[in-house]
Amino acid sequence: MKAFSILGLVFLLGACQATSKDSDSKKDIHSENRISVKVVQPIEQQPTYSLKLPAELHPYESVDVYAKIKGFVRRINVDVGDRVKQGQILAVLEAPEIDIQSTADRAKSQQLKANFEVSKSRYDRLKRVRNQNRGAVSDLEFEQAYGSMLRDSAALEESNFSYKKSNQMREYLVVRAPFSGVITQRNFSKGALIGDLGLPFFRLVDNNRLKLKVVVPELHAQSVSEETVAKFKVLSKPDTTFTAKLKRNSLVIDPVSRALALEFDVPNHTSELNGGDYTDVDLQLMRKSPTLYVPKTSVVNSQSGIFVLKVIDNNKIEKIPVTLGGSQDKLVEIFGDLSTSDRIIENASEEINSNTLIQIEK
Repeated sequence: MKAFSILGLVFLLGACQATSKDSDSKKDIHSENRISVKVVQPIEQQPTYSLKLPAELHPYESVDVYAKIKGFVRRINVDVGDRVKQGQILAVLEAPEIDIQSTADRAKSQQLKANFEVSKSRYDRLKRVRNQNRGAVSDLEFEQAYGSMLRDSAALEESNFSYKKSNQMREYLVVRAPFSGVITQRNFSKGALIGDLGLPFFRLVDNNRLKLKVVVPELHAQSVSEETVAKFKVLSKPDTTFTAKLKRNSLVIDPVSRALALEFDVPNHTSELNGGDYTDVDLQLMRKSPTLYVPKTSVVNSQSGIFVLKVIDNNKIEKIPVTLGGSQDKLVEIFGDLSTSDRIIENASEEINSNTLIQIEK
């Protein structure tokens, strides 16, 4: 019995030693599989940042000048490239039928005026006699005189409006500039019949001021303020930087482009710039409140999405989807379910996942 007990004890001790060696071996294996990483915390800041976007210069005003009525071109006073003042006569048309109609309306108006004066004189005379001698004028005769006067008065008023209308049509034979600017297009010559072809007579633009039109992506829309400044260059003057201040903000995100439309006023009294130029503009923007920034190396951009790797309890890894904003030196702006107290891996990669064992470097 004693011999059996001694043998059992020896076997038990051997088994314990083997178990201890296996455990140590597993710990060594797990330790060897751990990845050593550095962690950082997102920082909160509100810097001014630059955003480069395509833009286009437009004339401040631009209009197609049409002839309102049909007629022949009698005289043209301007051509392409001419500068004109507001109200200046650009061209004169002729339409004899309008002159004839205006003359006829004037003659009819004078005739009806004479009829009205006669009927009014008769009514006034009957009224005066009636007041002096109550029975000298019958009520029927007096009422007929009053009705004739009202009828002739209404006919005269209608005729006067007809004459004004035809006279106004004569004014449309003179084509004037609606504002000061430059003639950029002329589509008819002297003697041409115009008015119903759907083609403008001239194209007039105001090139003394320009509009710089920019559309800002929705992500940066809230960074636009009244103080936003745009800097740009054009191909014709690559060594000159122009600056413009924000003038108009649409304040509504376009449902198709998902962007915010902005307009900057650009003085152009010296004609350095041309309306229609394309350019790249640098906007100086700033968020309305602080946002989070992390090192660019902390962001993983993969086919499955953009994310950072957050270290949680027991050194486990959690993928946090983020949206990227602007850049600041070696940092990048991110938007996601993160705070300044979170720990994220400084040099992240797709190979690190939730099953990866990590060891944080001190």
